[in-house]
Amino acid sequence: MGSVYSNGLRRPKLHLAPYIANYIHEQNPWSLVWWSAAFPGAGHMQLCKYGTGIVLMFWEFFINVKSHLNEAIYYSMIGDFEIAKSVIDTKWFLLYMAVYIFTMWDCYRLALDLNKYSQLADRYDAPIKPFHIGAIEINYLDYRKPWNGVIWSLFMPGLGSIYANRLPTGFFVLICTVFSIYKSNLLPAFHWMAAGNLDMVRNSISPQWFLNLPSLWGFAVSSTYIDIHFTNELFKTEQSRFLAKNYQPPTFKMPRKNKGDGNMHLISTFQHSAYLELALSDLEQEGIPKDHIFIATLDKHSSKSSDIERVHKESASRYELAFILATIFMLLGSIYGFIWTWGPIIWGLIGIILGAILGLVITVLHRKNKWFIKEAPMDVVVIVECEQHNLEVAERIMWRHKALGVSKTP
Repeated sequence: MGSVYSNGLRRPKLHLAPYIANYIHEQNPWSLVWWSAAFPGAGHMQLCKYGTGIVLMFWEFFINVKSHLNEAIYYSMIGDFEIAKSVIDTKWFLLYMAVYIFTMWDCYRLALDLNKYSQLADRYDAPIKPFHIGAIEINYLDYRKPWNGVIWSLFMPGLGSIYANRLPTGFFVLICTVFSIYKSNLLPAFHWMAAGNLDMVRNSISPQWFLNLPSLWGFAVSSTYIDIHFTNELFKTEQSRFLAKNYQPPTFKMPRKNKGDGNMHLISTFQHSAYLELALSDLEQEGIPKDHIFIATLDKHSSKSSDIERVHKESASRYELAFILATIFMLLGSIYGFIWTWGPIIWGLIGIILGAILGLVITVLHRKNKWFIKEAPMDVVVIVECEQHNLEVAERIMWRHKALGVSKTP
């Protein structure tokens, strides 16, 4: 069994190809059930089951339009039940229900299975390939800012996933969003809204297509944040393994007083990034050998904490409820905006803001002892032993490559 597990191939953590980064990590099954309920196929996309997710999302579009389900939901929510019954096509609607329920059940089942395999991959240190170059595309792990992806997803769903190297999710969600915007007449409605003609806004927008947008926007924002956070964790894990293997020489002389050999020590701290490896390369080019460099990476989570708590301590669990409630309130604002004064666009935007604020308030109150605890920004400590004439050169290299702090010791 040892030889099977030792190479890490039986339980891989990541498959990096030029056009896709496919990986497993622990997720909340109920969160995936929610996104599957909001838009069938979205939960499967979040689990990196792109083929299944695309098929189910296409099914959702096709059957939803054929059955006029969104129209029926809209008329039901505003109390026009007779119209709701008249618009829905029961021949298509009855086909819809079995797949809808299966999608939620299957996401829950898959999440439980993949969570177990993710733990096994972590425990046997499954190898992580950080870089892949193809004929016409490059894909790589790097440290990215999750909120950059969130902002791009708010501008247009799909762009954040492209930023996170989730090309299948990004392009498909982008296509679905553009098609829904076009068919719902959203852009002409923006022109009417800018002109102050709110009656034309309500009359020009198609509820059948417009009600797809809250789920697409909410899923795009949530999945982008989760994906970027987790790929950052993969990047840190891979770089930590590389540094521990190559920059912890057993002969390294740790700093101490009165050692009397004339050498100095330079101690600096970094965040995980490509700049750190560039700094190490520059040090070696300046004549400081590798066995004079010692690196320690910092573990910011207790080994006794659960895997899900460790992975998600500063990620989706912190904002998950805000993303979900923003989607729900946007949907409600979009529906009732058709009968309220300001129209569905403005009320949809108000719904996003109110839902996000409510989600954050609830999460802060629920986790107030953990929410305000900020982790130190440093991830890595670098200790360099060098002669006096190399000290200033080494210090300049550290600062040039974004060191968080530098200290010199005799």
